[in-house]
Amino acid sequence: MNLRYLDDEHYPAYTTGQAAELLGVEQPFLRSLDHAGVVSPERSSGGHRRYSRHQLGMASRLRSLFDDGHTLASAHRILELENELDEARQEIARLRAELAELDGGHERSRSPRAGAAGNGGAHEHSNGGTPASEADHHGGPGRPGR
Repeated sequence: MNLRYLDDEHYPAYTTGQAAELLGVEQPFLRSLDHAGVVSPERSSGGHRRYSRHQLGMASRLRSLFDDGHTLASAHRILELENELDEARQEIARLRAELAELDGGHERSRSPRAGAAGNGGAHEHSNGGTPASEADHHGGPGRPGR
């Protein structure tokens, strides 16, 4: 056995019986997920289903959704959306790390220049950084504009 597969969550290591026992479900439940095309395990050279840890996680989540009253179609869609959300979050984290690396580890808002550029180039004043009005430009302190 090649030990590098032990850490691979997609390696098809579990038979239908082992998978059912680990999940606390009956084997026909797993076969029904395969027939529906929701969780499709690999096949051994003898044609037997072999499940990965990733597939066991999917089957477990589907079982939970069924227990909550969802149909197969809605449970499958929920699982797809959860996976898409997880992928989006990973992409956001990757992009944030890339941005932080490009910024030299500093947030853009720490630099006064970045703050001015971040508000469309408007002038910052001692009034909390809000853009200056026309009266501020022409009238001066305490005096109305022209």
